[in-house]
Amino acid sequence: MIKILKIILKKVKLRTIIVLIVLLTFNAYAWFIYATRVSGGITAHISSWNVEFQAGEDDSTTNISIDVDRIYPGMETYTKIISAKNSGETKAKLSYEIKLIRILGTTYSIEQGHTQDELLNIIKNNFPFSISISIDNEELEAGGGDGTITFLVEWPLESGDDDLDTYWGEASYEYYKNNPNTTSINIVIEMKATQQ
Repeated sequence: MIKILKIILKKVKLRTIIVLIVLLTFNAYAWFIYATRVSGGITAHISSWNVEFQAGEDDSTTNISIDVDRIYPGMETYTKIISAKNSGETKAKLSYEIKLIRILGTTYSIEQGHTQDELLNIIKNNFPFSISISIDNEELEAGGGDGTITFLVEWPLESGDDDLDTYWGEASYEYYKNNPNTTSINIVIEMKATQQ
């Protein structure tokens, strides 16, 4: 019985060694093929992304605060121009989002639960003065494409609704009299440039 056990152990050892050698050979062969294919190298270029917003001579920001000191019927049109320049290597889409509107001390904001459409509707339809934001070029080409965002507040002497003009004119006067160091209109917008 011991002799048979020795013979079986010799055969098992010999078989195990042969299987081990075959496995090691195939693994070494597979590793050399893998190493040869990987050593070919990978070359990649990452496109740069650089869009700058200019709200004044030295300002560069994405959050813009627009402040109008005083509003009244027949006021001179308030204009603020924000420029955007794409210095990156990828085309960009220019847009904005209104974050906050404060008119004569009353605030409407995203944080209060207003949607973007509601905020746009408020500035377009709730007052005798008009507030408009426009973009002249939404598609900024790579390597120097530029666009401007223009913000206007206009209140003609005759808006066509005398009662509304009178109500808001008096409200504006009272607000300015009671808050001489506070702006009549404050709108915070976030400028956005997204890759295309």
